[in-house]
Amino acid sequence: MMVVLSRKRALSMALLSCVLSRTLGFSAMAPGADRQRTVATTDRRPPSAEEIRARQSIGEDKARSRHDNFSTNALFVNIDERPEPARCAVAPGSDRLPPDLPPGALLRIGPNGATTDEGFLDGDGMVHCVIIPEDREKDHVTYSSTYLETKGRSLERRRGDGSRFGGTLGAAPRGVPMLGNLVRNGLTFGTADMQKDTCNTAMAISGDRLLALMEQSPPTEFRVSRAGRVETVESFARLDGAVPPAPINGGSMGAHGRTDPSTGERVHVSYNSVDRPYVRVDTFDEGWRLKGSVGVDVPAPVMVHDSALTGSYVVILDFPLTIRPRRFLVDSFPVEYEPRHGARIGLVPRDGGGGSGCDGTMWFDVESGVVLHAANAHEDEGGKVVVHGFKSVPRDDASYILEYTPAFLYEWVLDPATGKTIDERCLNPDVLVEFPIVEDAVVGTKADAVYGLVTTSIGGPLLQFSTPQSAVLLDAVIKFALEDGDVHGKGDVVGRYDLPPGWHMVSEPTVLSKTTGEGSYVLVLATFVPPPQEGGADHVGVATDGFSLRTQLLVLDGNGLDDGPVAKVDMPTHVNYGLHSLFVDWERIKD
Repeated sequence: MMVVLSRKRALSMALLSCVLSRTLGFSAMAPGADRQRTVATTDRRPPSAEEIRARQSIGEDKARSRHDNFSTNALFVNIDERPEPARCAVAPGSDRLPPDLPPGALLRIGPNGATTDEGFLDGDGMVHCVIIPEDREKDHVTYSSTYLETKGRSLERRRGDGSRFGGTLGAAPRGVPMLGNLVRNGLTFGTADMQKDTCNTAMAISGDRLLALMEQSPPTEFRVSRAGRVETVESFARLDGAVPPAPINGGSMGAHGRTDPSTGERVHVSYNSVDRPYVRVDTFDEGWRLKGSVGVDVPAPVMVHDSALTGSYVVILDFPLTIRPRRFLVDSFPVEYEPRHGARIGLVPRDGGGGSGCDGTMWFDVESGVVLHAANAHEDEGGKVVVHGFKSVPRDDASYILEYTPAFLYEWVLDPATGKTIDERCLNPDVLVEFPIVEDAVVGTKADAVYGLVTTSIGGPLLQFSTPQSAVLLDAVIKFALEDGDVHGKGDVVGRYDLPPGWHMVSEPTVLSKTTGEGSYVLVLATFVPPPQEGGADHVGVATDGFSLRTQLLVLDGNGLDDGPVAKVDMPTHVNYGLHSLFVDWERIKD
């Protein structure tokens, strides 16, 4: 998985939005592992802003002081496609998969195949598929990895001379070379859709239809069989007109969305950088049938990578990663952290009701920062809206583009009755985190806890691609309390599993309810990288020799993370870094 590349992907997509919009033996705890845990106390006095910043800085400095750059670079090396499903085996010494683990397909998507003069995020979307069969006495777990046949890949194949779409991110933070590549792409392939639809960021399902998404292109529809094969159904999917055409990129659909578990409605928030309104909220019935679309105007184009949902509202994150096309005129990266722009959270009524503005959106001023990923939102008994997400605060305008900025768990409380922000605070300033997730069944309602991955080291340089220049290792799964209890408070760590030395997460956590209805499992993919040997192979050598790197599927009990995996399954080959994951229930997989 992941560097934290969702963050980098989001930045990249925002950049493209500008370009594309017409402007041109595991143990439960590794020995000696540093467990950052907040212990509940009787003193619930919130820390001051200065104390929060100091504690956040201590954690960041510690992560930067112990970076394993060899492993990071090895995990970025491109891998070969393996579209034919291969059998997986239960790891030696591990129990078999628990009987109450739901059957289905664990999917992980990410960029693959970019060259050294391109950005990692220029790579084509590759779907890694792990099938957990229904009949585990007869059928085996299988693994495959398959490129999506996007429009861009089809054009490359049709030309047949080895020509490839030029990447647009390798020259970042410059802008002019990106524009040059777009022009060459159009001339080489005879297309007005000059930006390649890599569809390498995230996946979504509605009904039994699967989409691969990259927020500044139309999605690619694909399907998965119970045997584990991944096949492209349609590239540049318009979803019966739900994704309107646009110059250069062909159109856009938000990389992230939310499904209302009570209605089955799917909501996505998309953005552009030229035409008002800059933000679009689409609501789909099951099967991606567009139910309604509303434009939400914001003062300036901003990158809206994620959103949240409650029973009554769509939550819009208008944080100041602004997209300014004029920055191209001085050959600058068009996306910057612009705190003077201010930050707001918007509540868009899902029923289309009144309020302020033609779309009925209510806006709440909050402190500046960057929130790429929301965890969840809900309405409390008094009608207030509580939002949880992972927020970072860059040091200056350019730092968010040039360097990784760590994120922490935050909470915002908004009062629609008064239009005021009642509270906003960091719930845990000691743990650096990424990729928040709650169980699907509690989306839009009160959740007791949120899961994520712990950022354990930060550094560079990356040698495999031109961008990003630095990345992170994510070596622990964590569970935070979101409610005060008898023995813990909001933000306290109520579970954590640290990988043993040499192992690193390559997928975000996936949370599944047990088939018994009692508790949940957390699935992650982890890859082992051996330490470098004096005179031995470099990071490319160990990643391509076919045996040094290896990957396991880990099954953790959501209520017992500290106990370690309840089952481990060896993959037939290693999985490299990528981005987001999705689980498809067995009954939604159609052969």
